[in-house]
Amino acid sequence: MSLIKHEILQPVRHFNVHDDPLTNIETLHLVLWPGGLCIAGYDAEGKVLTAKAYTFPSGDIAAVESIFVNDPLVAGPQPVTHTWIAESRQLVVPAHLYEAEAAASWLSSFHFIEAGEQIRAAAVARHLPATVVYPVADKLELLLEKYFAESRTEPLSAMLLCQQPQASGSYADIVFLDQTVLLTVHSSGKMLVHRVAEMGNVHNLVYMLAAICQEYNIPQKELGVHCSGLCLEKTTVPELREFFPGLSCADTAQDILFTLLNRQLSCVS
Repeated sequence: MSLIKHEILQPVRHFNVHDDPLTNIETLHLVLWPGGLCIAGYDAEGKVLTAKAYTFPSGDIAAVESIFVNDPLVAGPQPVTHTWIAESRQLVVPAHLYEAEAAASWLSSFHFIEAGEQIRAAAVARHLPATVVYPVADKLELLLEKYFAESRTEPLSAMLLCQQPQASGSYADIVFLDQTVLLTVHSSGKMLVHRVAEMGNVHNLVYMLAAICQEYNIPQKELGVHCSGLCLEKTTVPELREFFPGLSCADTAQDILFTLLNRQLSCVS
């Protein structure tokens, strides 16, 4: 690939909570999804200092490397300790059923795995005894090894599922990554649904949630909904709240993103 010919991308979102975050960053995390990535810098106490989000055509590996080469956040000595990948072609396998070869075969039977992709697996750290199985492109693996050999690569789903569920009530946790959505529904402390999908528009998301409520006999107005992530359209939250009055979300785009980034660090600390 030729990075010289690749346009240097500019972030679509950039948030700072410190006048000079570069000199105070202790660790960095990456979040990758098919059409974008986010770089987050934390201080020694685990506070988010800065975050940048980029978008690009889905699967554009040259764009990913161009960001790795040109963004000053990842050019310094601070290590990228974690890389989180949001991948829709995945399976969440209960721990008592998990066998590496069988899980890889199941994934291949449900989803097309391209030549040049490897199937990886990561156990959920706590609370949910399960393993997430997902594909990663060889080219992406090589990039991460080249630039961030010290980074631990895991599916973003494993981070979300390691969170302690509420003991009572029914609620949906929605993470927005531009057009990619990670949706998890719990009821009475048990996970009912977890999926990664392309949202398309907010009405598709409403339909997904309504269908889940119908399948599990959850009154739609009683479903709590929590939103975090980045690149939400201004109308997304108000439109969702029309159908799900129990929706909660931070007030600003920065706080919506930092809610997700704080959860990431809590899962690995």
